[in-house]
Amino acid sequence: MYRTHARANSARWHAVSHWSIICVVVKISNVHERTTKASAEQLEAIVADLDGIWPTQISPAPYPDGELLRAGTMRWQEFDRPGALRAFRVVSPPEFRVEHWFEVEPVKDGTVLRHTIDGEAFGEYEAIWRDRIEPLHNLVLEALLDNVQQIVERASSTGESPGRITIP
Repeated sequence: MYRTHARANSARWHAVSHWSIICVVVKISNVHERTTKASAEQLEAIVADLDGIWPTQISPAPYPDGELLRAGTMRWQEFDRPGALRAFRVVSPPEFRVEHWFEVEPVKDGTVLRHTIDGEAFGEYEAIWRDRIEPLHNLVLEALLDNVQQIVERASSTGESPGRITIP
């Protein structure tokens, strides 16, 4: 399941004027979540290995680029965010200022694994987000959560630790 709030008809727009330059800024908010039977600790072990859960049939996994991760034309910097299993800040391109993170929430029937994007797109990146990045992101995140679910189910049926199971 995912919720998105970055469409032109529902986005919060505001213009920034600086020395006669006007730039459109669009608020980005995108959430994907899945309820699993795994514990928060098990989900933390699974999410620690992005390569192991990334749906490479859709898009290449982010890869190291110095101290950053490169995902397409973006560069991510991992940082500590209270309550997050993993958190990343997009540091390039500068017109796309967003943070995204994985977090867990215990619920009655298990644990919710949630991925959230929150930030702003400036200028041409509003259209790039809406037309190219967001549709691919939605595919990747739903497939990634499918992979997490498969690992959890396989671990449950075999008794193995979810952090040790890989997707074929």
